[in-house]
Amino acid sequence: MELDKLKEQFLVDDDDVHTERLEQLIRKALPHCVVDRKGTVHLKGPDRSGKDQVKLVLAGRLVASKLDEVVSGDVSVEQLAEYTGLPKNQAAARAKECLDEKFAQRSARGSYKARANKVEEFLNALSSGTPSGVRP
Repeated sequence: MELDKLKEQFLVDDDDVHTERLEQLIRKALPHCVVDRKGTVHLKGPDRSGKDQVKLVLAGRLVASKLDEVVSGDVSVEQLAEYTGLPKNQAAARAKECLDEKFAQRSARGSYKARANKVEEFLNALSSGTPSGVRP
């Protein structure tokens, strides 16, 4: 019966959905960054605005935290500065902008975490060359 076939395609295991989505995020992030096993985010590719660099670090750490529970999704201002090369005050200002845009949330004082529902949209925009905050 057709309904049974459709049911099999539509009702899937929760783990399958999460795994497929995570795979897509990794493929989108790979041209732009990698994360080592210690949680250090290494940016790749062309120069980007400070805010895009901060968003990329936050996105990379969030994805890495889904792959390995040893890696925290939280990123401190000090880490943002280290990974992006921005001065600490600029990294903090760009992180605040990410909060204001609802891309990130504050996880603790001086620590930020990307919002999972915003990461894919950001990575899509980054891949298409659209500047941060600008919609095509």
